Amino acid sequence: MASYVASHLKDMNRYAVYNLINELEFTSRAEISKRTGISAPTVIKIVSFLIEAGLVLELGDGESSVGRKPQMLTLNKNKLYSAVFFLEGEILTISVVDIVGQIKYIKTLKCEPDFGKIMEKISIGLVDGLFAEAGIPLEKLLGIGVALPGIYDINAQTITAAPMIGVRKPVFLGEMIRGMESKYGVQVLVENDANCQCYGEFKVAKMPKNSDLLLISLGTGLGAGLILDGKLRHGANFMCGEIGYISFHDDYVPGRGNPGWLEKQISHQALEEKFGVSYGMDTAHIPSKNLNEATEYVGRHLALCISNIAVTLDCTNVRLCGLTVDFLGDGLIDCVNKNLEYMCDNKIDVQKQYSADIGSIGISAMLTEKYIVQVLMEKEQLLG
Repeated sequence: MASYVASHLKDMNRYAVYNLINELEFTSRAEISKRTGISAPTVIKIVSFLIEAGLVLELGDGESSVGRKPQMLTLNKNKLYSAVFFLEGEILTISVVDIVGQIKYIKTLKCEPDFGKIMEKISIGLVDGLFAEAGIPLEKLLGIGVALPGIYDINAQTITAAPMIGVRKPVFLGEMIRGMESKYGVQVLVENDANCQCYGEFKVAKMPKNSDLLLISLGTGLGAGLILDGKLRHGANFMCGEIGYISFHDDYVPGRGNPGWLEKQISHQALEEKFGVSYGMDTAHIPSKNLNEATEYVGRHLALCISNIAVTLDCTNVRLCGLTVDFLGDGLIDCVNKNLEYMCDNKIDVQKQYSADIGSIGISAMLTEKYIVQVLMEKEQLLG
């Protein structure tokens, strides 16, 4: 972990202390000072504030071979929870996630792929019902996260395209977001689904903070999330990760609103037609006689895509997720890695995602981090 000293900005010190407690799960004031380089008096002030804010708990005496036993600290996991809505076409996964990324309640619903109607349901009563089902008081709501399969401009609060959920022209969400924030008194965050999955994988895998990660999601849709030097990449037009438009043929012109070349090759519609794959709400099935052929077909296409992206960006960490990846299993991962061995010189590490719920974990982590930064910045004067 990077070393911080007392002369650095106070927000860096506060955030460093909070992050270290989160990282270690259990620690002491002395250990924090030793690992961060922050002076003991400053650590004491910061920890006192975190305890007063209800973010950190004292657990009692820890072990010590000599001298006074240290007071052990941990994050207060039961302090606040995020309400998360992860949308993929007709499938809506709703969950409650605590501040350390643990899912406390989750269920999957089938819904009409109409974003307007879905957001209306979320804003009217799904949040209240979700927390009631989870047995958690609504007063513990930290924020509301919505992950959607489309291009979303977070600055303009506008979906520019999301055909899987019926959005084919720009839709402004600012008024809806402000209405929900006013109703519940918390932040509301909307983000692209693959970006959430990428960020969740980055957190769950506990990757080094300055590392890179390419995550590709292949299921009912095709998309990717990209983290470079530890930061999620959106791009100037918020189209980073729209790999469905990658093409290996110069005579293919998708046209506005139509699928790109790569998506047309390995989308769920293409696999249904070519290999008889049938997609259910949260599962998929393929006739056993077609399994190997489908695995090779998808594996070659993914390897070509990964090779070009990884070589261009010099990114060696790649994760795959989605229904298609799940039902093709380890055979697909092996096929992609085998193809990459002769396609490029870089040693690329391709694996399946750590958890099936990384998207929900990812947007919850975004909400939590925004909340923590806001709390620490607002209370600066209390820390001296």
